[in-house]
Amino acid sequence: MRGRKAISVKDSLSSIACRAEVSETLRVPSAMLKRLLELAPGLPRRKIAKGTAIYRQGELGTQCYVVVSGRIGITMLGAGGQELLIDIVGAGALCGEGAAFDGLPRFSSANALEASEVVSIPAVEFCQLMASDAALAALVAQTIALKQRTLAGRLAQVAQSSPEDRITELLSQISEPEASDIVLTHQQIASLIGASRITVTRAMQRLRRDGAILCHRGRYQLVRTPASHLRPSRMA
Repeated sequence: MRGRKAISVKDSLSSIACRAEVSETLRVPSAMLKRLLELAPGLPRRKIAKGTAIYRQGELGTQCYVVVSGRIGITMLGAGGQELLIDIVGAGALCGEGAAFDGLPRFSSANALEASEVVSIPAVEFCQLMASDAALAALVAQTIALKQRTLAGRLAQVAQSSPEDRITELLSQISEPEASDIVLTHQQIASLIGASRITVTRAMQRLRRDGAILCHRGRYQLVRTPASHLRPSRMA
């Protein structure tokens, strides 16, 4: 394409390789979003008010979404009708691509946890862009792989780790050097690590006593990751 700096597949992969091995919830590489907007700057953007649904479980949809700003909660309805929070994603994240690509009903819902902005793109157009630009295709593959790694890591933690370890791992995933305060409710943390809210509350109290985290008015700072043997694991 004329007027654009060529980006090789190797460069695209290496730009996020240093972070691809890290399971991330809020933080995702921005390279895919940047490349997508370079190729298709006219893609429509939607401003999403806090609490507004982007899409709902069970719907048929052909649109994929890439988060430009804000935080999006990904939820699923359990067998008893309860809403389960399975992920929180931020700028650069890809959402809704599963149903858009396979044509089946959406298996999750996406709701804005705060005022957010997303790019909306039809799956057909997305596939055409990836077919015409190997760099974008590589970045999309890496983004989807990161989502799989995140969920697989979380499943392993639920099966093997103590609530304290699961909480500190989650907080370490989403803390950023320039903004170390983390804003999550105990219920959100509970959903993300596969525990009950009361289990999270008790584990947070132990972590505060150990000096592993600081808490002030619902904002958390991860000070250090405690050794898992400091206290016996409790059932969530």
